[in-house]
Amino acid sequence: MRTQAVIAAVLTSAALFLAGCDGQQPVAEPSGEVTGAAGDVLVPADMPSAGATGVASGGIASGLDMAALTERRDPERLLRFYTSAIRIGDWIDAAKAWSLDAQMTPETLRDEFGGQAGPKIAVGKGDTSGAAGSLYYEAPIVVDFADGRPSKRGTIVLRRVNDVPGASEEQLNWRIERTSTLTQ
Repeated sequence: MRTQAVIAAVLTSAALFLAGCDGQQPVAEPSGEVTGAAGDVLVPADMPSAGATGVASGGIASGLDMAALTERRDPERLLRFYTSAIRIGDWIDAAKAWSLDAQMTPETLRDEFGGQAGPKIAVGKGDTSGAAGSLYYEAPIVVDFADGRPSKRGTIVLRRVNDVPGASEEQLNWRIERTSTLTQ
């Protein structure tokens, strides 16, 4: 009798789900969870808005949160900006998310992430720590390529100067300092 109740509940749930689709086929969503090296669940970074376009006009893409480049409180905002820029192939703006010391170029990013299909990037919840007048934010990252290249897993580290007198505007904003990824 319990099995029949479970089957009835499943069928009722399916009927309610299909009723909410207005007669249209449901869209398949990715299933399963992606976990980082430490076993923490990673979630895809925010997708760019519907108005976001690829860059053919000198690094300007509508839909990117350009104010993230002046972010001082929320390192995850810069990560969302960066992953959105990578997804849409805006190598110029993606390179702006890196610290000047990293010497990241749009060409390097294009060589790393470009291809027929944009990569899927998942960034996990990170940790903030302080050291020697700087704040660091380290988060797990997974990069999956749709064109058959092997996935990469590792960490991404952001840094900003912790309101030290004499620090430049650039130093006070969150920037990517380095990534450490391994091919899976």
